[in-house]
Amino acid sequence: MAKTESRVIGTPVLRKEDPELLTGQAKYTDDLTAHGMLWMHIVRSPYAHAKIGGVDLSRALSMPGVVAAFSGQDLAEDWTGPLLMAWPVTEDINNPPHWPLAKDKARFQGDGVAVVVAETRAQAADAAEMVEVEYEPLPVAVDMEAALESGP
Repeated sequence: MAKTESRVIGTPVLRKEDPELLTGQAKYTDDLTAHGMLWMHIVRSPYAHAKIGGVDLSRALSMPGVVAAFSGQDLAEDWTGPLLMAWPVTEDINNPPHWPLAKDKARFQGDGVAVVVAETRAQAADAAEMVEVEYEPLPVAVDMEAALESGP
């Protein structure tokens, strides 16, 4: 039986989306807009581990275009439960609750602590910079074994 030659494997395939991507004409979800659409900006913790003493949203709420601003504590009663873990690795996994915004403690650098909603992306970002969060830095665990000993 004669060996047949493959015309697909190892052969470059022209991608039809490349010209739009390379020329800046492609559309991404971030490019989508709708009438009456609002923009959200999340205020994130600069600390890897810190108690949240308080969140002052008053300056952010007074900014132009701001529709609303909330701390994690403000929204705590509106959440029916923590965010779900998509796939548990083991049946006995220790999965502490993870809320959309931290209510009492930031557990990693970048943990969301407040959210600002405004008419434009720039207004939301500018107002988020006006949110004042009182942090009490806590010790951080940089060793995995030590972190397991200390608990959540």
